[in-house]
Amino acid sequence: MSGNWVQQIPSQSAYWLNKVLFEVHHNDGQLKRYLVSPGEYLSTVPMPENLREAVRSNDIGAMYLAGANPYLLRAHCLGLRISEQEFLASLKAVAGGQKNG
Repeated sequence: MSGNWVQQIPSQSAYWLNKVLFEVHHNDGQLKRYLVSPGEYLSTVPMPENLREAVRSNDIGAMYLAGANPYLLRAHCLGLRISEQEFLASLKAVAGGQKNG
């Protein structure tokens, strides 16, 4: 069975990660608020510190492995003007440990 999800059943942390990615890029004013202080924006989100750090540092590979929806992750990169080259390189860097359908 192939798919574009790392986790068969997303974890609670993946839920919060995807919620953040959606809200930051789809709700008015949230991107501006996030850009002012990513740490403060994420401080009330109930997810592990290592995942907060992955979001703050734009660690695309870590967010993908944590269960980020690929479409939301791509929207995050577009919203923050992270190049497609950097996006793809980050995914390729973690692809070695993944099964291909």
